[in-house]
Amino acid sequence: MQQEQANGSGAGLGVLVGARADGDPAASVALARLADGLGFGEIMIGEATGHDAFALGCALGAGPAKLCLGPLPAAVRDPVTTARGAATVAALTGRATGVALAASTSTVVEDWHGRSRSDAVTIVAESAQALRGLLAGEPVDYNGALVRTKGYVGSLPPSNAQLSVLAFGAELIEVAAARADRLILPIGTVEHVSRLRARVHAASERVGRAAAPKIALWLPVAVEPDAEQRRTLLRDLVPYLRSAGFSGMFSEAGFGELVRLARSGAHVRSVVAAAAPELLAAVAAVGDVAAVRAVLGEFRAVGVDDLILVPDRPETLEALAA
Repeated sequence: MQQEQANGSGAGLGVLVGARADGDPAASVALARLADGLGFGEIMIGEATGHDAFALGCALGAGPAKLCLGPLPAAVRDPVTTARGAATVAALTGRATGVALAASTSTVVEDWHGRSRSDAVTIVAESAQALRGLLAGEPVDYNGALVRTKGYVGSLPPSNAQLSVLAFGAELIEVAAARADRLILPIGTVEHVSRLRARVHAASERVGRAAAPKIALWLPVAVEPDAEQRRTLLRDLVPYLRSAGFSGMFSEAGFGELVRLARSGAHVRSVVAAAAPELLAAVAAVGDVAAVRAVLGEFRAVGVDDLILVPDRPETLEALAA
């Protein structure tokens, strides 16, 4: 039985693997293969300080789930390397393959790779524009302000990959609405996602698109976590509390004091200790199986097309698939 059917909905349900800074590629492969075996429809392969997303995608080999490679930093992965990598993964695995672009962080783009992030929105927008033709195997002659490509013709069959953009903030939402097949939101409350859906549709209408891009949401999930697992989930939220792009969302949800503490430079332990239990309930699906499935239903009801689960441990996926 497909996972969407097992959970009583046609909405897409996937799993994010390999996005943690301490990620072990072998553990990521094991989690991805578990998701394959349990019938989840999509495996999104992030990358941080460990594996390369294209390499991990090839390591998975054949399987039923479609793959989404990334989010990839657009300032580092130029359109040709992205299109060629997607075609390689599709050819070697036989899977439907997508790619996701992101602006990424100054640490990744400037410190690690020595590239400029001074106009991240333009790089994402122009990369997305150039990629649409390259992913379809078309010759592309593109001469943007920051992104240029001419004359590349791949020798592999094109991946025809779905193009996603990781978007937070008004400018990247506009980019996704105009140029992507799907907008990915890295975290969100039900209320925030509901407002976002309306903004994406409005932005798509302004550029004359017949249909708005799909919306995908990363959703932390944990079935009956213990105290330490809950603390880990809270620690993973601290960077979002500190981010200008998300602090407003958390403040609107009633966590303004915690946002101020996080943005004051307080240690992660202090922020976690001060967090109310309601914080997890606002942006994650935590509890018994019925409670987790109820949260999935709430996000589907406000227009999320694809829920990409970020599980605390493999047992959570097994419990949800049972």
